[in-house]
Amino acid sequence: MLVLLAAGQGTRFGGPKQLAAVHPSGACLAQFSVGDAAQAGARAAVLVVREEHLPLWTAKSWPIPVFFVIQDAARGTADALRLGLSRAVALGADSVMVGNADDYYGGLWESGRSWVEVGTNAALAYPLSKVCSRHGPVNRAILQVDRSSFLTGIVEHFGLEPADAERLQDPPVSMNAWVLQASTLDWWPSAAQNPGEFGIPEAIEVGLRNGISVAVDPRGSEWLGLTYAQDLDRVQAYFSQRKMDHL
Repeated sequence: MLVLLAAGQGTRFGGPKQLAAVHPSGACLAQFSVGDAAQAGARAAVLVVREEHLPLWTAKSWPIPVFFVIQDAARGTADALRLGLSRAVALGADSVMVGNADDYYGGLWESGRSWVEVGTNAALAYPLSKVCSRHGPVNRAILQVDRSSFLTGIVEHFGLEPADAERLQDPPVSMNAWVLQASTLDWWPSAAQNPGEFGIPEAIEVGLRNGISVAVDPRGSEWLGLTYAQDLDRVQAYFSQRKMDHL
C-alpha cells in the first residue's frame, strides 16, 4: 500500500502545489505516483489531505482504490504520516511505501516493493545532487549510514543549493520516501519533542533511539519536485510527453 502526504501548505510555491496540474489532462503528481506504485504492485493508496481540498481529490481518477485521511491542522509531516499509516494499517496493510504528493519518484516504488516483500523498514534515498531546485534553496534530510547500509541518524539541513552537493560530498538524502512496517505505530511519537515543525526526521530519530533498524537504499535517481512556482515549467515539460494509460 502507498501512503502519500498531501496536506502541506505550499508556502514557497504560493498555493496547494500537491494539486497543481503537471499534465495537459490536468493530472497532478500524486496521480502519477499512485499509477507508478500500482504498476509496482500496490493494491491501494492512502492520501493525507486538507479538508478543504477533499472534493478536488475525490474527483480525480485513480487506477487503484484510494482512501483519504484529513489532517485538520498543520502539525507537520510526522503527524501526517502517523495518520496515513494508521489508516493503512486499519485497512489491513502490514507495511507501506511512503512519499510526498508534491514529489515525483519515477521508478523508486519498484525498489520499495523489494523492501515491502521482505518486511524491512527502509529509507529510499537520493544523492543530494539529484534533488536540489534551480530556483532557490531547499531543506533536505541528510542520512547518516553505517558500513552495513543501515541508518544511524538523520539531520535536517536548511537552505541547500546545487553547489552544496559537491561541498558535502553528495550525501544520501531522504525525500520522505520510506518503507515502514505496521509496527512503526508502536513507537512513532504523537507530538514533537522539540520546538518547531514536527517533521519525519525527528520521529525517525525517536525510532533509532528505540533500536529500530532502517536499511538505506541509495538507488533513487529520477526525481521531480515542486518547491517554487518556477519549478512547475520543468515538471510540466517532462509530463507533457507522458501517456495516461495507467490512470
